[in-house]
Amino acid sequence: MMRVGQRCRLREECGMTLIELCIVMAILAILLAVATVSLLRARISANEISAIGSLKSINTAQIAYAAGCGAGNFAQNLVVLGTKPPGGRQGYLPEDLSSAITPQKSGYDINVKDGNGSVASPVDCNMTPTITNYYASAVPVVVGRTGTRAFATSQRNGVYQLEGGVPPSEPFSPPAQLAQ
Repeated sequence: MMRVGQRCRLREECGMTLIELCIVMAILAILLAVATVSLLRARISANEISAIGSLKSINTAQIAYAAGCGAGNFAQNLVVLGTKPPGGRQGYLPEDLSSAITPQKSGYDINVKDGNGSVASPVDCNMTPTITNYYASAVPVVVGRTGTRAFATSQRNGVYQLEGGVPPSEPFSPPAQLAQ
């Protein structure tokens, strides 16, 4: 036991040396680096799950739109899907997806355009032109940082994925795979 004013003679009495303190700091830096990588990976995974969910919502909205307002045809963009039909209380798609032609949601750019073989069709209940086929895609804003896969879907339903920043093209075939 040390008394006040007494000098420490043994290392155990004085606490940590500068080298020991540096070793502890190095270990903490390594743990922080590992945690940062894990956090980034978790964020990318959450963004990708959100993109898949957005495309599934678009599929559901397009089917409801075709049955209710599009006379069997599809909306040509996301803004049209968000527009309320006459007498309706809300559009077919939530505002976070229908506020712009290409909204950005959870690190992905979401888009709807004419699908393969699509032709212009008669106007819908809001007097907006419709299309016979649609193609929806979700592309990471920054590949490797907000997502590592691009996704796409069409009126055939399933969501397909492809590594990188280019969404699978129609008709969906290898190397594109069903998203999981």
